[in-house]
Amino acid sequence: MIPFGNKNEERKKMLNSLMILRTKLQKAPIGSGSADEVIYALESKMDDILIRLRELEKKIETIKRERIEEIIEEEKRAVEEKPESVRTIKVKNMIKSLLEQHGKLTAEELGKLINLSRTRCSEYLKDMERKGILKSSTVRRKRFYELKKI
Repeated sequence: MIPFGNKNEERKKMLNSLMILRTKLQKAPIGSGSADEVIYALESKMDDILIRLRELEKKIETIKRERIEEIIEEEKRAVEEKPESVRTIKVKNMIKSLLEQHGKLTAEELGKLINLSRTRCSEYLKDMERKGILKSSTVRRKRFYELKKI
């Protein structure tokens, strides 16, 4: 990930220094003649620079937001489009058939029946729950899974 914090801090410091310079120029006693015109020209240029900097900061923020959203969407698509392996499909089918037979089971009980670790079994169960195949209910510290009734 790209660190944006340092650049933003530098921009803010530059903006603050330009604002301080502008206020000092405005408060300074000014004589008449061409010096006033030069200072006025400098003030107008500084105002233009400040306006442009603010516009650029807004553009940078919108680009960052859009880019972050694009990255999130790409990651979601990559996760959703990833095909399941044959083993995963077999294990999920075994889980379905065991839940049909027993009704409600925990990840630990399913793991013992299928000969999988509890954590791996939990991963499969959570994935199936996200897809809407199963529903879970928690009783004390145990989470029970059962097939959703259609």
